[in-house]
Amino acid sequence: MLRSILGLILTSALTATAFQASQQVFQEEDYFEQNLYEAPSCNNTLLSCHWNGRVDSCCTPKYGLVVLTLQWVPGFGPDKEFTIHGLWPDTCSGGRAPGNGCDRSRVANNIGNIVRDMDPSLHSEMSTFWPSYKGDNNWFWSHEWNKHGTCISTLRPSCYGKEYTKYQDVTAYFKQALELRHYYDLFGALNLAGVIPGQTYNVQTMIEPLEKYVGAKIKMDCDRKGQLSEVSMFFYVEGRDKYKITDAFQKGNCRGAVWYPKKY
Repeated sequence: MLRSILGLILTSALTATAFQASQQVFQEEDYFEQNLYEAPSCNNTLLSCHWNGRVDSCCTPKYGLVVLTLQWVPGFGPDKEFTIHGLWPDTCSGGRAPGNGCDRSRVANNIGNIVRDMDPSLHSEMSTFWPSYKGDNNWFWSHEWNKHGTCISTLRPSCYGKEYTKYQDVTAYFKQALELRHYYDLFGALNLAGVIPGQTYNVQTMIEPLEKYVGAKIKMDCDRKGQLSEVSMFFYVEGRDKYKITDAFQKGNCRGAVWYPKKY
């Protein structure tokens, strides 16, 4: 209850200035060529998309609206858990970041091996909560990192200074997505509202308890047959990595009756 109240208060404050903020031009300092030993000193209270003047993109995301999209795919992941599709940095007006990623120098096609070698427990967690329904986890994770992870400006190696170790940015991206997924237990919120898999519900019967739980409007998407497929939550970022939920910038495509299938 307290989290919902705080979330609603924050959402009201953020959305009141969102339009004005989205019109501001992001002017970032050029830190791409800085010495790795010169990590910037950051203001940890700066809220993404609410900039004034020049800002350091090591201290606040250049693409400051971040979308966490969770999937509900029968046959994949634990039967009482939503799994991750991706964590996507977008523009402050709700548009997409570059479709081909933002840093070709950090593109990798072996993310599965990189994560497993760096952090076996993280790899195991990703295998459970971030599986590819196409059966190729490495391809899926590499795609998400190359297209989306490289667009989170606060994860650039130069932003870490002398403390940076190779692929620290990669593991940080996946850990952040997993932490958000664990914090927002969407299955639990639906279950408490009496919405359980294996039945059909009116779309509002599903959306309302979720929005009450997270404290903001969500985006819910269905497939062509009206089956639940994804739920997206939108965030601003305070400082480098404190995610603050706000209302979804787009509406999902679920309409009328929504089929909420069992996983297994």
